[in-house]
Amino acid sequence: MSEWEYLRQHPELARTFDDAMTSNSDLTGATIAAAYDFGAWESIMDVGGGNGILLSHVLKAHKKLRGVLADQPHVLERARQRGFLGGELAARTSIQECDFFREIPSGCRGYLMKSVIHDWDDEKAREILVQCRRAVPANGALLLVEWGLSEANLPSTGKLMDLVMLVLTGGKERTIEEYRALLASGGFQLQKVTPTASEYAIIEAIPA
Repeated sequence: MSEWEYLRQHPELARTFDDAMTSNSDLTGATIAAAYDFGAWESIMDVGGGNGILLSHVLKAHKKLRGVLADQPHVLERARQRGFLGGELAARTSIQECDFFREIPSGCRGYLMKSVIHDWDDEKAREILVQCRRAVPANGALLLVEWGLSEANLPSTGKLMDLVMLVLTGGKERTIEEYRALLASGGFQLQKVTPTASEYAIIEAIPA
């Protein structure tokens, strides 16, 4: 049984997990939003975006940007209850159901995924990227927000996270070169890597 199946069967633990992910994205969201010109893409879809807290930070920082929150129906129901995309953001936001292993909705130029790919091994991650490639237009981009391990043998919290992901989900943290190869296998070319004031980097990839 996967972590995701277990959480679906245990709603109280799922709420705790959701709270933890919300806290992480709330703590890092402003620095991620400030580090990169998300507004250049005009519209952005946060794929697997949970309750929308990261997307809310991005939209607040980029006033002309339109946003779409895409996730599974039961996750989007929690997003509606949380209301992070309400108020002044409601006019620039829409919600779409999405299973990123089956189909990702088209219609945006930028596609954002934070801490999604690290949840999966290379085979499953490639399946997700193939679906992303089908959705991302020729003039668009995929933006992965991930740790990006150093190639050097240096102390790093990311190495601990690598072990945590292996145990919890069967996933892994990756170096930038590993992301480059993984993205290529899914039909993308790594364009640039933008560091942030947090531990995350923004990995921009364009259709190959």
